Amino acid sequence: MRKLKVALVGCGRVSSVHAAALHKLDETELAVAVDVKADRAKETAETYGCRWTTDYREVLKDKEIDAVEICTPHYLHAEMAIAAARAGKHILTEKPMALSVADANAMIKAADENGVALGVIFQNRYNEASQAVKRAIERGELGTLRGTRAFLTWDRSDDYYRDSDWKGTWDKEGGGVLIDQAIHTIDQMQWLVGEVDFIQATYSTRAHDFIKVDDVAEAYLKFKNGAVGCLYANCFYTYDADVFLEVQGDKGVAQILKDVARIKIGNETRIVEPTTDNPTLGKGYWGMSHSRQIEKFYRALLRGEKPEIDGHAGKAAMQIVLAMYESARRGEPVYFK
Repeated sequence: MRKLKVALVGCGRVSSVHAAALHKLDETELAVAVDVKADRAKETAETYGCRWTTDYREVLKDKEIDAVEICTPHYLHAEMAIAAARAGKHILTEKPMALSVADANAMIKAADENGVALGVIFQNRYNEASQAVKRAIERGELGTLRGTRAFLTWDRSDDYYRDSDWKGTWDKEGGGVLIDQAIHTIDQMQWLVGEVDFIQATYSTRAHDFIKVDDVAEAYLKFKNGAVGCLYANCFYTYDADVFLEVQGDKGVAQILKDVARIKIGNETRIVEPTTDNPTLGKGYWGMSHSRQIEKFYRALLRGEKPEIDGHAGKAAMQIVLAMYESARRGEPVYFK
């Protein structure tokens, strides 16, 4: 089997799970590590036995590189993805894919025009609990969907933001708890329940002195299928508590707590827990299925297929987050077309 040669662009906090997955998979070779901070790029290269550079543009000129994985600060995703597409490289980018709908659309257009794949990381869709709930919904076991709710309460101190040159900023991160932490749960919610009709939200900065972005937010969502949603998120709790997500229908209810699903249909309840024979990478509180999504992305490429979470799918959660910010600033609902 031909291995796809991949460049890892950005060697910060989240890159370790990407690098480990690329190194482990039969389908890929981690060929080069890229970071503007040379020590980070060099450390990753030494760990995995690959080349390193501080300039991602050098990678794009390398004809041997098949794909790039983008793990850089949020504001760089669009610029780098568009440049990679124009260079004929496939792209897998961390969330959020961009900081505006216009940039997300430009990324999708560049990928389409240059015949390359564009994937967006939302690894929690591949948790076994998420997959079990998705199957239950698609089989009609829950009946007509009526409601969904989600709660995320994590711990991000002022020092967490102070130690970063981009976290906790509107221009570089695009916001706070919504766009960085809660966006994964928001993606799960819309993936399970369906398209959003309108949203009304509020956000505030209550427990941090160093940042001005949201450290708490809540929202009311109305879905096009009639279901009602409610969301609460903050990043000033005392620890990274397990995320809770529920979907309720007229025949049953499904709940996900961290990576365990509890599906109750009538008087019968089944529990879906993670298996031990499918090792994953990551941190439990934010989802451990990066390796599953990365594997599926490259297997799709080798088969000439589109990735399951392509640019269009990856844009959905980002649009919801941006609509929440817009709704809070305007003090009124934001409707989706």
